[in-house]
Amino acid sequence: MKIVEEATTSADGTRIGWERHGAGEPVLVLHGGARAARHYRALAAALAGRFSVLAVDRRGRGLSPSLGAWRGIDTEVEDVAAVMQATGATQIFGHSGGAMVALEAARRLPVRRLALYEPPVCLEKFLPLDWVPSFRAALDAGHSARAMAIFLRGLRMGPPIELPVWLLAVLARVMLLGADGREMAELLHTVPRDLEAIGSLGTDIARYRDVRCTTLLLAGARSQAYLLQATAQLERTLPDVRRADIPGADHNAPDVHAPEVVAAHLTSFFDPAPAPSAVAAAASVG
Repeated sequence: MKIVEEATTSADGTRIGWERHGAGEPVLVLHGGARAARHYRALAAALAGRFSVLAVDRRGRGLSPSLGAWRGIDTEVEDVAAVMQATGATQIFGHSGGAMVALEAARRLPVRRLALYEPPVCLEKFLPLDWVPSFRAALDAGHSARAMAIFLRGLRMGPPIELPVWLLAVLARVMLLGADGREMAELLHTVPRDLEAIGSLGTDIARYRDVRCTTLLLAGARSQAYLLQATAQLERTLPDVRRADIPGADHNAPDVHAPEVVAAHLTSFFDPAPAPSAVAAAASVG
């Protein structure tokens, strides 16, 4: 499928780019931490038959290489506003850190429908973050393998977290030998900004009562407990919400392990009407 690269200018003059897949009503896709728009191409391909999928590279990645005058979550929301204005999109899907940006955008912008996969709301309530200074120090020192080990252990993802950091670093060093590993190491430098933006939102879940659009919460049945706790608390808070848990899925379902399954949920949510082919088939049967 043809991928079209497009861009607009955010409020501070910084270029924000995205990949456009397919045709139809636009849906923005906001990627998670240590990820970029290109990691969601399988998801976009599964949606492109019904929608014009706009996979945005959040600031400092891919088609949006410049950080510009980054000021945290306010800048992230300004970037979303610029893309919405340029494309006419009013529907957004966000994954992980991108879901936090989408959630905050829905508080401030005219978002009509919002879908979120495991946004880490009130993160400090559910997950210790005492590992973050060591993570930053390893990044600053150029120790990519150690930084990756601290990151995976801190978020309780990847190899067993019971392993010591030095052993995880050895495993990470092997991962870094491949193209995917090298790309991951580069994107790790974006994680502190995501953590800063998420942390600035605090732990008062009541702020999300301001989100008035219809919202779909998605979660993986095999995801980490703190993510499922955060999802449950958000479900109890949002005024107009529905939730779907995906059996056998984990936190990386949208970008790695089950993009087609996630796309099926998003299609039903963003476009509940049956496809024209399905309508024609039903009419012929009748």
